[in-house]
Amino acid sequence: MAAFILDASIAISWCFPGDPTENTPYSRRVLKELVANDAIVPEIWAFEIANDIFVSFRKRKRISEQQITEYLSLLQALPIRVESQSLWANVGLEALARRQNIAAYDAAYLDLALRTGLALATSDEPLRQAATAQGIAVLA
Repeated sequence: MAAFILDASIAISWCFPGDPTENTPYSRRVLKELVANDAIVPEIWAFEIANDIFVSFRKRKRISEQQITEYLSLLQALPIRVESQSLWANVGLEALARRQNIAAYDAAYLDLALRTGLALATSDEPLRQAATAQGIAVLA
């Protein structure tokens, strides 16, 4: 398999290795895929990860500072590349979001997969459905 698009919904699951709702066979398979292949993410990915960490730590009290440090070390060691777009191209994602009835940040992943022709790794069901409807391969 070649490079693939990595949704934050998968990457954040690696922060909770002991949680069976997060640490799924699918999320483990995607992590193993990163041994041989690069992941490409849109710019929003970093903000989603940062926000999920904040919410998990401050609001839900699901993780410790030590777990955050370990998780961030894991992410930094992985071959994850950011694909940038112009400000107005990002704002324009709202049209794709409206057409597919998904959140604009999910449209960033869908758009990146459409532009690159790469498969998408996601555990977000509306995004998965939109990708399939657009003929985008979704990592199984």
